[in-house]
Amino acid sequence: MAGKKLETFLKQAAGVVQDFFPAGSPVFIPLLYSALVWAVKRKGDLEAEVSGLKLWLEPEIVNNKPDEFILDFFKGDPALTWTFSLELKNREIKSLRQAFRALYPVKGLEEPFLQSLFSEEIAKGDYRLIVAQFDSRLRLALDEIKATEKQLELWPALKDIGENFLSLGWALMAEPELRARLKANLEKNEQTEEEE
Repeated sequence: MAGKKLETFLKQAAGVVQDFFPAGSPVFIPLLYSALVWAVKRKGDLEAEVSGLKLWLEPEIVNNKPDEFILDFFKGDPALTWTFSLELKNREIKSLRQAFRALYPVKGLEEPFLQSLFSEEIAKGDYRLIVAQFDSRLRLALDEIKATEKQLELWPALKDIGENFLSLGWALMAEPELRARLKANLEKNEQTEEEE
């Protein structure tokens, strides 16, 4: 029963968020997912958090990481170690640093908007594609969100969705399990809508 409630809630929430974007927009699911994770964590202002993603296009924090930190990041994840094995073997720091810039917020920091934006690539383990498309896809997504900001109801609607989600009691679930259930249900709902 609880799974059915979540599915129903997510369908309704997706319907609300979809009204702000053109049909088939790749942005609304990452934005909805971010709103729900934001609500569970209850951190700051969702609008500022999503708008702050622009910082990843020129990330000082990432550029200033020492080489050993970057090497440890890749060596600490078996999938990344395998994908970037040649670069790691040859200690190609310049190449690894470029990949790190895209992968650290997605895999290391587990930023919900970016995880959802690149969910297909993560599921397939296609980390090189994330690196190749990171800047362009993030810019397109943020531009699309910026275009909807003229509709003043977007951020309050997302905040309401987050608050309603909390009222269902889902915040009591462990965060990794919650994230997994949300991703699975959002992807299931998205596939169902595409088939209709």
